[in-house]
Amino acid sequence: MNVTESPTAVSAVEVSHNGPKSTVKASGSKLQLAANIAGGILILGLGVLGFTFFGRKPEVPTDESRQAAANLAPLVAVAEVKAWNQPFHLEIDGEAATYRILTVGAEVSGRVLHKPETTRSGTFVHKGDVLFEIDSVNYELEAQRLKARVVQAREEYNAVDVDIRNSAALLKLAVEENKLQQNHLERVLSSYQRKAASESDLDMAKREELTSRNAMQTQQNQLNALEQLKKTKDASLKLAEAELERTMIDLQRCRIVSPITGRIVDDMKEEGDYIRPGDALLHLSDSSRMEIKCSLKSEELAWVWQQGLAMNPRPIVTSESAQSTPSDVEQKKEDPFRIPPVPCEIAFEFQGVETVWDGYFSRYEGTGVDRATRMFPCRVVVDEPEKTRVRAVNGQSAVSPPTLLSGMYVTVRIPITSSVPLLEVPAEAVRPGELLWIVRDGKLRIVSAPLVRVDGDSALVQSVDASMKVGDQVVTSPLASVSDGMSVALPGSEAAESTSTPPATAMTLEVQP
Repeated sequence: MNVTESPTAVSAVEVSHNGPKSTVKASGSKLQLAANIAGGILILGLGVLGFTFFGRKPEVPTDESRQAAANLAPLVAVAEVKAWNQPFHLEIDGEAATYRILTVGAEVSGRVLHKPETTRSGTFVHKGDVLFEIDSVNYELEAQRLKARVVQAREEYNAVDVDIRNSAALLKLAVEENKLQQNHLERVLSSYQRKAASESDLDMAKREELTSRNAMQTQQNQLNALEQLKKTKDASLKLAEAELERTMIDLQRCRIVSPITGRIVDDMKEEGDYIRPGDALLHLSDSSRMEIKCSLKSEELAWVWQQGLAMNPRPIVTSESAQSTPSDVEQKKEDPFRIPPVPCEIAFEFQGVETVWDGYFSRYEGTGVDRATRMFPCRVVVDEPEKTRVRAVNGQSAVSPPTLLSGMYVTVRIPITSSVPLLEVPAEAVRPGELLWIVRDGKLRIVSAPLVRVDGDSALVQSVDASMKVGDQVVTSPLASVSDGMSVALPGSEAAESTSTPPATAMTLEVQP
């Protein structure tokens, strides 16, 4: 049987079939929307809960034991202040230098014929040792010529001396002749007055007396000329002798010897070199004395001045010295910048052995303060550099230098006797600014103590006032913060025991949800 389905029926069937599906789909969409809303609310709630729980600022844990300990006096280590009743030593670094270096030069010209092997740089020579020998042939010939010239001048002088003696004899005869003529003239004049002699006889007598007087004067003039000639010949003889002596000295200078005992620094000429007067041949170091170049700080120089005044006090001004004239003052004025001759020691340590020399402060170097270092450069003189004393530093025995050599780095020790009381404290007790922390009656006092010297673990300070005395307790341990008058605890005291065992308090950490 064929059934024919109409379109209307098909549509109805389709509608009947699609109706339940649409209903199911709509209900599923609503359920999904509700689930999304519920999930969002849940996430938001969890976020609020998490923020409430974890976003709160945690409380800082407190240690009540530290707060209790902070309220207690800090525990400090102390040491006793001791008196220092002996001289102390200022130690200054220095460098040894030669007292003087001589330049030995040529005084004559010529060629170097011989140079000994000892005339080399670094060799030690004695006074009078031959250093160079110069060709002396020309000076020997000149000496022979001048010797002959001296003999000639001496003979000429003797010849003039003979002429003087002969002229003196002739003058004596002329004087006698003139005396006779004067007597004859007097007799003729007396006869002429008595009319016993003519006028021509009188004129003749006068003429003869004048002739004899002229002869006498001629002999006198000749004697005077010979006396002057004798002086000239004597000067010529002395000049020839001086030239001969100069040539003999030049002949000796052809043999150049060492003027002092010392060490040759360097030599500039060799055998065969031609030298002229003034040419430098070598430099010679004087080893009889040595100097130490050092520099003093202003406070160190003050101690040296104080020691010098204590050893050599200045004279007291009296009324007579006060009333002295300006000229006397100018004559007696001394150097106002003169350093006192304070004795000191010069030490050089090598391989555990310390070699010591005696010296003294001599002078300043330059005109005053060094502009670069702001220190006072000084010179220490060692008169006997070969006189040494040996001290074993570590109980060792080693070779020490036999003399003080140039270029050595040494230590200058100056013994100082202080005019103000000195105290000895541990070196770690000295605080920056030259301050000390003194404990008195459980209180800390900050006092000023000018530092004098630090020697190893101990330090010397000045006691300028009554703020510190022997027996005081000085703090040697560090403190985080310090104030004058703060309470401190000493080892062994009740405050120290309470400080060492503070009460324990449990530390809790509360976390609020």
